[in-house]
Amino acid sequence: MRGRLVRRAFVLGALAAALAFGLAACGGGGGGGGATDREGDLGVLNEILARQLAAVDAYGEALPLLRGPGLATARRFRAQEQEHVDATTKAIRGLEGEADPPAETVEAGPLKSAEDAWRFLYELESATIDAEMNAVERLTIAWPRPLVAAMAANQAQRLVLIRRALGATPAETVPEAFETGETAAPREMMGP
Repeated sequence: MRGRLVRRAFVLGALAAALAFGLAACGGGGGGGGATDREGDLGVLNEILARQLAAVDAYGEALPLLRGPGLATARRFRAQEQEHVDATTKAIRGLEGEADPPAETVEAGPLKSAEDAWRFLYELESATIDAEMNAVERLTIAWPRPLVAAMAANQAQRLVLIRRALGATPAETVPEAFETGETAAPREMMGP
């Protein structure tokens, strides 16, 4: 008798777990109330794609001013940004949409030195983190969110190295517990 109760409890527990899993899966993965907006999400992803394409182009403006290890690092960052472009394009196609980003350009202004280039890249990466974090919040379908969040995390990693290239001390390279894209570099690095 006791064995039957244990087996029944096990079976009922397994059924309850399966039902809970099934209900969670049926929720559509949306934010808040479970409603999803595929077209809206495609718009959000296309906005991010536009930003990423502009960032790839913007790196092209900064690269000629950099030398040695800094140049190699910036080239790697540009390659990573191209990987973000590719991943975002695949996400859009995964939603059965078309990659049709609005045109976006990032104006570098007059870049005359390596320091100018790093400052420009710092602003570029900060703005991109902000855009990607806002996109995560706006996406209603769950599965693209971790992808976009991982991209924002990669941008934050880059900011640490860019701060270092601008002369930050190790403690200044990570000035805040949370990187939102709004953290200014230490005043002495950014100058007047």
